[in-house]
Amino acid sequence: MSELPGKKISALNDELTAADPALVGNEALLVALLSGSDDCIKILDLDGRLQFMSEGGKRVMEVDDFPALKGCPWPDFWLDEGNVAAKAAIEACRNGKPARFLSAASTVKGNSKFWDVRVMPVLGADGRPTHILSISTDITQTRTAEMAARESQVQTKVALAAAEMGVWQCRVIDGKFVDLIGDDRAVRMLGGTAGKKASFEEFLARLAPEDRSILAAEAAKAMDPAGDGIMDVEYRIVSGQGAPHVWIHARAQALASTGGKRLIGTVRDVSQRKDAEAREVMLGAELQHRIKNTLAMVSAIASQTLRGDDIADRRAAFSARLQALGNAHDILTAKAWSGAPMQSVVQKALSPHMAGPDRIVLDGPPVELGARQALSMALTIHELATNAAKYGALSVPGGKVLIDWSLGTADAANQGAFRFTWRETGGPPVAEPTLKGFGSRLITRVLAADFEGEVSIDYAPGGVVCTLASSLPTSSVSSLS
Repeated sequence: MSELPGKKISALNDELTAADPALVGNEALLVALLSGSDDCIKILDLDGRLQFMSEGGKRVMEVDDFPALKGCPWPDFWLDEGNVAAKAAIEACRNGKPARFLSAASTVKGNSKFWDVRVMPVLGADGRPTHILSISTDITQTRTAEMAARESQVQTKVALAAAEMGVWQCRVIDGKFVDLIGDDRAVRMLGGTAGKKASFEEFLARLAPEDRSILAAEAAKAMDPAGDGIMDVEYRIVSGQGAPHVWIHARAQALASTGGKRLIGTVRDVSQRKDAEAREVMLGAELQHRIKNTLAMVSAIASQTLRGDDIADRRAAFSARLQALGNAHDILTAKAWSGAPMQSVVQKALSPHMAGPDRIVLDGPPVELGARQALSMALTIHELATNAAKYGALSVPGGKVLIDWSLGTADAANQGAFRFTWRETGGPPVAEPTLKGFGSRLITRVLAADFEGEVSIDYAPGGVVCTLASSLPTSSVSSLS
């Protein structure tokens, strides 16, 4: 049991006497205290029934008619957990012990507020509780601000996680970075171990050597009082053990701090974007190379086709060859110029000549051609099919063309044995031409060069047979199975 009420009152009177003897027993002082405070001060009986409420309490609780509330059970003002806490506080005061809890409760006019509630026993001369004192402080604004700050922190955390960003900060003293800290995501991005504190020197050791001067220059720029205080830099973290470097985008704001300045910012792994940019540059260079090769091929087609006096026929042949080249480009474009399936290249080149069923038979496994090989194969098929339609197997009803290809197993030097055959049957008798035209030169020179192999054209009496034997690396001609 705490010290007796008489002793406390005596001590209080001594303090008031020291301030001004006229304050001892001054009822005006008590009225001023109760009316001037914005706390809701209440007196309850030992059963928890409301007996008294201060003027300040009536004001903050928006009470216009206190007699209507007098005698009401005080715990009924609180709901749910607050009601339970209020009943527990009354029980504690009956046993001479104070209590405290936080809870929401509405004013008499229905306005919800949040309260910090202190409850304590009022002791009689014998030291036993006679009444209960309740002081409720309105902390709604503070609580709202805390909830808003907490919600903001949650939103920031979720946003950073969604953006895959880490947060870091450090102090800059005499041009040196000290006290480098970050959240787990930032630490992992920077090559450290989550939960383990690391020095700036340890971070610097993981930084790609050629990027250290870039970071130093950007940091100095952020520290410049004449600038905007923004550090925006990309650098690489060395992963080690043969793993690729991790590209990091760091952005920070310099702020004034005790004894120097502080950098606070974010880091984000931009390795995928950097890889995509590198691929874009590579593909741009490759596309430029492809365009030059295509223009050279068009120039060769024009030069070879438009010779002679029969310009109308040659113009038609030129247009057909350009169409075949365009069809091959369509397939390559759909595959982002990474290559084209053999089956698609052959079928696209043969599309003008698919006049009847079983006239042309294709047989071969799924094979991926490189971009250069796809173009020359498309033009080769076009030339063979055009010749067959004019003079060979496709010029008569019973003629057929059999096309097959195969890809052998790569040898020790990673060479794949690719073989292609065009065979005509059932057509008119064939004789080797005395003059070789553009088509023949295209097949024997360009196709052979692009496949790094050997091409032969056999003008057998039963029908033309064209074969290609290549040993290209499997990265240029590869099985899709």
